Amino acid sequence: MENEFKCATHPHELLMMNLSFFHLLLPLAALASGYFTVLLSLALFASTCTLLWIAKKAKIHCCTSSQDTPLVKAHWQKAWDRCVLLLIGYAIALSILGLGWLIASTQTDPNMGDIFLVIFSWIATIPLMFFVFALFVFSTVSSARARRGEYPKVKA
Repeated sequence: MENEFKCATHPHELLMMNLSFFHLLLPLAALASGYFTVLLSLALFASTCTLLWIAKKAKIHCCTSSQDTPLVKAHWQKAWDRCVLLLIGYAIALSILGLGWLIASTQTDPNMGDIFLVIFSWIATIPLMFFVFALFVFSTVSSARARRGEYPKVKA
């Protein structure tokens, strides 16, 4: 029983690791170092791999009869639902960046175009960071529920 509860926490811990390392720590390291493009590319690649792993585990657990209990399956699915929210945050940030690029490309002064790109790139990070911090809190709560053996709250 205790092992089952521990297994149910794994998807939430994996998501929190993704959020803390690849969305907070590596971007800060990228800003502080001269390896901005390399570190951000590494963070994006690693985050994508983590999201794909969670998706694979949630899909396998929900669609096949595996050895895992319904509690573990439910927590993998909940972690995937949270990953979808992170992907929505990515889409919002990319939309803002696209709008900035569109506005920057219409500028006759190249310096003004660069200014617009910088401004919109900073604006695009705001909703993404909001999603990251909110998902970190939600995953912490879900991990605590899993440790107690509770099923995740279902969507209404």
